[in-house]
Amino acid sequence: MELLFVLAVLGICLAAGTVSFGGGLRRGEARGAAQSWQAATAWAQIGVLWQGGAARLEYSSGDLRVSHEYGLCGGSLGRSAPAVPVTTNVPRWARAEGATLLLTGTLASPDGGGSLYFHAFNTADRVIVRPETGLTVRSLVEVPQ
Repeated sequence: MELLFVLAVLGICLAAGTVSFGGGLRRGEARGAAQSWQAATAWAQIGVLWQGGAARLEYSSGDLRVSHEYGLCGGSLGRSAPAVPVTTNVPRWARAEGATLLLTGTLASPDGGGSLYFHAFNTADRVIVRPETGLTVRSLVEVPQ
């Protein structure tokens, strides 16, 4: 009877640990995708500042791309960003499976300001894109179920 009780307690602990471990991995992937987006945004801005023209960032299903209008900087970063769901509060940035941001002008400004949300269960890593400068700030936010 004692052995059965010990096995039951171990089973419960193992199940709880597996759920917690999976949630931690998913939150880490969301954080990694948000950080990759921030780095790609900075890279695209530098390309526009140095070369002129416009740069586009695209994220979908973990595929992160930076393209420059003159082809002088950018490229596919492939699956370097983890594949997590992303949403945005800016309708023109939203795509069926991701988000797109355009940077243009002498200041490499984005096409407006807003936020991108890289989701993990009931939380998301929020990346705020400033309207004039394009500077990004990342924070963890609760997402209503």
